[in-house]
Amino acid sequence: MILGPRRLALIAAIAAVALTIIFYPLIVATPIDVEKIRIEFTRIALDEDSSSDQELILRLTLTVTNNDTVTLTTSKIDYELFADGELVGSDTLSYEDIPVNGRPALFPGTVVPLTNTFTLEYSDEEADIFNRIMSNSTEMDWSIRGSATIASGTSLVVKDFEASVQE
Repeated sequence: MILGPRRLALIAAIAAVALTIIFYPLIVATPIDVEKIRIEFTRIALDEDSSSDQELILRLTLTVTNNDTVTLTTSKIDYELFADGELVGSDTLSYEDIPVNGRPALFPGTVVPLTNTFTLEYSDEEADIFNRIMSNSTEMDWSIRGSATIASGTSLVVKDFEASVQE
């Protein structure tokens, strides 16, 4: 079997396409400056209509500020919630099952609010914090600690954060 010019051109074209697919993310990687991304804990409220004696529904809002020059998105935010310095629980705000074009867009210079519902179920171990939240959730010092997965078209970074509600 002789390799003619047509076959060589076809093999070269297939190799070029394969190499482009393999090396494209390395060539066009978008640098993300994680220091230019700020995550703040802006609001938490007890949903009294949905809460009961066995579970409390808390609605919290995080705001993500993108001071970078590229448009970003987030796929998930893992966090731990604290009330008066005591761990209430942990949760994940996830957009992983949503295609990239449907996730929250973090345009340069914008502030994007992200909301999540946190459910605290009653247990004997957490009865004290459960009752304190149920009786005076607005007077507690709320804080959050976690990490957010921030992505651009071809890059992915993890941003660790800590924040308190500023009211």
